[in-house]
Amino acid sequence: MGNETGENGKPIEIADPFARRLIGQYLGNRKDDIDKLTRALKESDFETIRITGHNLYGSGAAYGLEQISWLGEGLEKAADAADAPGIERLIGELTDFLHKLRVS
Repeated sequence: MGNETGENGKPIEIADPFARRLIGQYLGNRKDDIDKLTRALKESDFETIRITGHNLYGSGAAYGLEQISWLGEGLEKAADAADAPGIERLIGELTDFLHKLRVS
């Protein structure tokens, strides 16, 4: 990742190449989650959405990405309520966040 910005609009600066690779892999997996969430929403598979949201909630802060944790918590709660419009909105917010995020 090159010049994307973090939650505060500034690139996330990571000097250690190993750590940069780890966070790059983490973010790549989150993009896979977008596909999984989108498919699950089309199929009204709220359990998959709940589990994926729970995993995002637990993992985001570990990488210093509290926005991912916040969105994951929202997805988990929206799935519990079978709130399809809310889930769709949160998937959009997660997608936007991941597209804007850069690690340098």
